[in-house]
Amino acid sequence: MKNKPIFIMIMALLVVDTTLLFSQDMFPVKRLTSDSLREGFPCWSPDGKTILYMYFDMINGKIICGSRKIPAVGGTAVQFTDFPTEHPQWSPDGRFIVFDADTGNSIQMIEADGGSPLKFLPDSIKIYNGGLPCWSPDGSRIAFKDQPPSSLWSYDVKTSRVSRIFQQEGMIPLPGCWSRDGKAILIALMDSQSRQSTMWKVSHDGKEKNQITGHHEGFYRFLALSPDGSLLVYGAMADKKVGLWIMPAGGGKSLPLVVSSQHHNESPAWSPDGKKLAFASRRTGRGDIYLMELDIEQVKAESKLLDQ
Repeated sequence: MKNKPIFIMIMALLVVDTTLLFSQDMFPVKRLTSDSLREGFPCWSPDGKTILYMYFDMINGKIICGSRKIPAVGGTAVQFTDFPTEHPQWSPDGRFIVFDADTGNSIQMIEADGGSPLKFLPDSIKIYNGGLPCWSPDGSRIAFKDQPPSSLWSYDVKTSRVSRIFQQEGMIPLPGCWSRDGKAILIALMDSQSRQSTMWKVSHDGKEKNQITGHHEGFYRFLALSPDGSLLVYGAMADKKVGLWIMPAGGGKSLPLVVSSQHHNESPAWSPDGKKLAFASRRTGRGDIYLMELDIEQVKAESKLLDQ
């Protein structure tokens, strides 16, 4: 057969790629934090230089919680808050950080340089077990959920108006992120009884709702869209542990990105340039923040192979 050496080389590369795909980490990872506290939910500053993350622990019956900032290249973490700062999200202009406060019973905002937190939602909207706030790409709106029976809401930063976007009886919408054009919100829609969920794209006015199909059954969390809007990372249950998977943003077959049967891997966050992914992992027995450098072109090539 002509070009036999080239054929053999291509087949060898495919074997290597297949082995890589089903390993624990699709690409090399770097441990960014390492202390005794449980850390999670990293978010990036818009310039990509800093990562903010929350921490939580209970020592001698006392709750220890707050957030820290650490250089994205690694280094010494510095204290940012000493109160519950769950699910933090940096505003696109870099000025503010929105987060779940009061152990999930309210949503607040704080200046990125520090200061006193601000409660900005009206008292008529109740938050319970976290509202999962997330900024629109232009920073003009914040999507969140309220207490059960839950609805998906949008807060207009300029006018302070809140709008109910979507509600479905018996279901809890878990906002993950906005589409890059700001016209829709990506959510995991969870059944309040079975706790099973599916992924959906809901228009910002609630008039359209389209399912994002994946190959997992019944559990989706932590939806994170790549900066160019082409790829979606999400959390799914595998062997009773949460792992991170990646697929085309419109849905389809998924590649295992950070998956293990021994520990949870959670809360993915893309760097602004789309070249790195921060996430939390319990691979050392505690929760630490890790960084993965992604080869986006390889991911896209492998995704195409899955569809063949």
